[in-house]
Amino acid sequence: MTDSLVQAFWERGAAEGWSDVDQAVAAAADVVGKPVVVREEAFLAAEPVCGFVATLEHAHLIMISPTASPTFRAFVIGHELGHVLHRHQEHAPQAAYIRDVIPDLPEYKVERALARGLFENEFERQAELFADQLATLIRDHRTRPSAFRGVFG
Repeated sequence: MTDSLVQAFWERGAAEGWSDVDQAVAAAADVVGKPVVVREEAFLAAEPVCGFVATLEHAHLIMISPTASPTFRAFVIGHELGHVLHRHQEHAPQAAYIRDVIPDLPEYKVERALARGLFENEFERQAELFADQLATLIRDHRTRPSAFRGVFG
């Protein structure tokens, strides 16, 4: 099922020619059949993570650190979309157990505790590759290159 979601997402991206990440977010919501909501969260600016996704009953909530860089924003969102479309939340029973035992612990701290922020982890590697592929698709459909100064914000 995961492969079919990812494949459907990439086929739609190629057919529609997305030129920004918000188009990809809307398509991801359609593909998974659940809204994908993106919010900038100021508290993440002081944390060692740039973003995370919380899968709720009726939506996927992607929270990202505020940034002035549209390129950085797009990459972080793309990474989190990778987690959503690969359905990584379904493969983390340890996280569910920790949330049951310590319900007030924020999701991103659970993920950090489980080392999901390390790129030696297969979920993180898949999400990074997904974000790279999405960035390439978006870049290939823009009429002009991104401004370099927007990369670091």
